[in-house]
Amino acid sequence: MDKKKGGRKPKRAIRPAIWMVVLFVAIAVGGATVGWLAPERVQGLADGLSRVRNTVAFQVFGQKPHFYGLLIEKNGKDYHLTAGESFDVTYRDEFVIRKVTTDVLFGGGVAVHITGMGDKNEIGRLLKGIELVDKAVLADRNGPAGDKQQGYAFLIRYRSEPIGSVPIRIQITPQDWLRYARSSGNQKVQIEYLKRAIAMNREDVNVRKMLAALYVNAGMTREAIAQYLEILNLRPEESSVLTELAKGYLNSGQYREAMQISARVLKANPRDAEALANMAAAWAGLEDWNKAIAAYQEALKIRPDNPVAVFRLGEAYERTRQYAKAVEQYRLVLDRVPKADHVALALADLSLKMGNFDEAIRWHKEVLKRQPKNAVVYANLGLAYGGKGLIKEEIENYQKAIALKPDDPVIHFNLGTAYEKGKQDQEAIREYQKVLRLKPEDRDALERLADIHYRAGRFGDAVPLYEKVVQTSPRQADIHGRLGLAYAELKKPAQSVAHYREAVRLGVKDPQIQRNLAQAYGQSGKTRESLAMVEKLATQSPSNENLEALVEAYMKEKLYDKAIGTYKRLIDKNPKKAHLYAGTAYAYGLKGDWDRQIEYCRLALKLDPEDDAVYVSLGQAYEKKGNYQEALKAYTAAYELNPDAAQAARKIPQMKVRIMQQRH
Repeated sequence: MDKKKGGRKPKRAIRPAIWMVVLFVAIAVGGATVGWLAPERVQGLADGLSRVRNTVAFQVFGQKPHFYGLLIEKNGKDYHLTAGESFDVTYRDEFVIRKVTTDVLFGGGVAVHITGMGDKNEIGRLLKGIELVDKAVLADRNGPAGDKQQGYAFLIRYRSEPIGSVPIRIQITPQDWLRYARSSGNQKVQIEYLKRAIAMNREDVNVRKMLAALYVNAGMTREAIAQYLEILNLRPEESSVLTELAKGYLNSGQYREAMQISARVLKANPRDAEALANMAAAWAGLEDWNKAIAAYQEALKIRPDNPVAVFRLGEAYERTRQYAKAVEQYRLVLDRVPKADHVALALADLSLKMGNFDEAIRWHKEVLKRQPKNAVVYANLGLAYGGKGLIKEEIENYQKAIALKPDDPVIHFNLGTAYEKGKQDQEAIREYQKVLRLKPEDRDALERLADIHYRAGRFGDAVPLYEKVVQTSPRQADIHGRLGLAYAELKKPAQSVAHYREAVRLGVKDPQIQRNLAQAYGQSGKTRESLAMVEKLATQSPSNENLEALVEAYMKEKLYDKAIGTYKRLIDKNPKKAHLYAGTAYAYGLKGDWDRQIEYCRLALKLDPEDDAVYVSLGQAYEKKGNYQEALKAYTAAYELNPDAAQAARKIPQMKVRIMQQRH
């Protein structure tokens, strides 16, 4: 009774633990015996013991289970993988996880996930390598090409807790990159994929050709040339590659290199029409148009149906001003390809250049049928109508062009010139101002706007515009001449002199500019420079106008003898000009030679007996000599010719008084 009350636990409570211990000891003893009898099995037995120990730890003590291996069927073949091994996958593979070996009996709660592919349990599912390859390529597109061994694995979990993993080694091949390049619609990505493929197989000529073609389409001419050169290192005389390389050189402006490559093709095949066309294009690039024409003609003998060569031949004819032949070539292209708008536009522009405005209008309208929103075509139509003098239609087409392309300064400028032709200066000013808002330093718009103000006498508005023009084009002699006159009108003789002098320095031969310079010198107080300028001008060009300007300068400087001598030169050239005799008489009068004054007044009146001013001058001479009777006759004659001659009216009574005084 006391023992029972001692609180001892019943023996049945420890039997399961003892059973497991006994089992473990029995396995251990058996293992030792096997090790003694068969040493080669010791390692396998040790692994078995380890697994038993792990299983006991998991089943009895609730420790974390261990992962031992995967059984995977790939492409019909079984693969046993442990945690220390990796699984190779290519885009062609298909595989299934058949079995997972762990401490968990019957696998309850065990799942396998592939990292980066979601949380699905992949055990028993058909898996495709292409999905992993695609994932790897997209995730690591900017990394190094080759095997992808990091980041992808079979992750084994027991009730969501990781217990092991097997790395997946994704094999990316050149074909993968090529496959992606073909499937991508992004040119930049395609180039990147093909570069990866080449990095893995540098001798794949076909992939290099694909990459070069992509470079050409992307406008990456230099890179395309580099690829073609690499291909030629592998296949030195492949004609198709040589032809494409020649085109690359043409696109990059390396015309001599293009000729050298084309010559290699022609050496192998003198009748290669494309090589001849490339040679012609190279000559055209070097602007040797006659050789270009000859090469295009040879190419067309071999392949007369090549519309590109026909069109280029037309361009070459146009550059050599063989316009009729150019028109013929353009028409040949349009006969074969009626909707070749670039050819129709070339023909329209050439017709415009030739002054064949009706043809230009016809072809521009033909293009508009297919391109109703082409602003350039409307602008060129405006030029054609302007050439015909149809200003209304010209303006309408420029307005349509601007509606489609409102920020084009050239179209606004042309509309401004059309308004000018139509005498619509305010509208023209508005258009030129729009040009300057879009392009503040546009010299032509500045000049045209200044010219409108200049013609209207708004010199204050014209001057700052002209000054901007000469800042950008300082050798515009005609603009300096206009600035000289504008400053003169604004009573700024110093600035006027500066611009007139610049106009003369730049080679202006207009005598009026030189006369204006002399006048500006005089207005600024530089009488010596003014006289020297007029004398030089009269010496260089002794025209009537220049000699009369010289006379005026001499008279202003009171150099009467020189003035009289110049008058006599003028009289010798123009003996029937009464005003020259009158001027000579006036100079003699200022000098005090009354007899010569009377002589030349009489000569002037023979040529123009109705000049009241000459009669007044004659009266003054007689009055100075004291011959009041003759003076009275002269003044009376002047008054009779012109009752408004105040001096003559005043002198008549004075002379009568003087005559009476002489008598008494």
